[in-house]
Amino acid sequence: MSIFQVLRGEWGLTRDAEFRRDPWYIISGNAVLDSGFGSPPKEFFRKTLPPGVVVPGFVNAHSHIELSCLRGKIPPGTSLVGMGRLLQAERGKISSHVIRQAAVAAIREANAEGTFFFCDICNSSDFLLFLRDQPFFRGNRYLELLGFSSPADQKRIEVARALLDRDDTFYPTVHSVYGSSPLQMRFVREKARHTSVSIHLLESPEEIEFQYGRGPIVEFLQELGQYTRHKELYGQSAVEYLHSLGMLSFKKLLLVHLSAARSEDIDLLSEYVPHAAWVLCYRSNRYLGIERSNWESLHHAPLRMLIGTDSLASNSDLSVLRELEALLALDRFSPRELLRAATWDAYEYLEIKDNAIPYFLFPGAAPELPSLCRVRRAVPLSHFC
Repeated sequence: MSIFQVLRGEWGLTRDAEFRRDPWYIISGNAVLDSGFGSPPKEFFRKTLPPGVVVPGFVNAHSHIELSCLRGKIPPGTSLVGMGRLLQAERGKISSHVIRQAAVAAIREANAEGTFFFCDICNSSDFLLFLRDQPFFRGNRYLELLGFSSPADQKRIEVARALLDRDDTFYPTVHSVYGSSPLQMRFVREKARHTSVSIHLLESPEEIEFQYGRGPIVEFLQELGQYTRHKELYGQSAVEYLHSLGMLSFKKLLLVHLSAARSEDIDLLSEYVPHAAWVLCYRSNRYLGIERSNWESLHHAPLRMLIGTDSLASNSDLSVLRELEALLALDRFSPRELLRAATWDAYEYLEIKDNAIPYFLFPGAAPELPSLCRVRRAVPLSHFC
């Protein structure tokens, strides 16, 4: 008996993110080995899927699954620094068991709507290892180094260095220009230059004030005893600072948010790292009250747009489908652009192999993005084998 079979559908999504009739998929176990449209290969057993639309799984290019336990605890309209204060107040109050339970529930909830791959940022080495050992988690794991002054920055480097000896499958990364010291930047540059790094960059106008040694971020770091006037940082923009430290010289560079990036920042990024990806976390930014005025500049920049959710501290779920729905209502991107950003563009940029991509049927959906958003339910094709 053949271990392969062909599933035939009503509608499918092409690599150009367009809907087309009569898709077929060669399935072996949980893997889709090949796909196409029209007449499928004749040598395999065939099965017809229920009516609906088949799409490849969505990629969440920026999440903090570790913070899923904070769902509903951050009020809408809280600023970036306001959220930082609340997160700091919650730190250490929630048990590891509760954190892990909430994380598992959030992943499964997102998966039920077609999200299968995460670029996840952890603060805790224990949680990083927990995710590694979960068969239902697929994605890249980043350990975020935090500490803007010594000795906090050095302690985090020592933790990351020791963890790399135990697990070489994660990526050390930094938080931001205000959250991670130049020493940590240099460590990450040394350890991850040929792999991947994910950096929060210009999420809020507060970060521009920080460059001049004033504003809410400086005040917050002073409250934590973490403020240092690093000579490498001041007197230049955040982009110029990262460039001067070699922090833009990575094989895969995820620039997260860019909500407050000015035209000169976008021009510099387009010059220095046209190959980089820009990760849009629209619902999270909106929830925190962070406005954006650079839609057109980023839309026309060479940076690859990917889709993220950020955490449940500032979002209602980790579902990329829900992000696509919100962005579609914004009417700044075509459905094709959004679907490309959530699927084929993300696969290509993150080097996700074709046979590692699951496909999902949205039962009863019409061949259009709004219909997928209304149906919401995503059934893995492996369910029909």
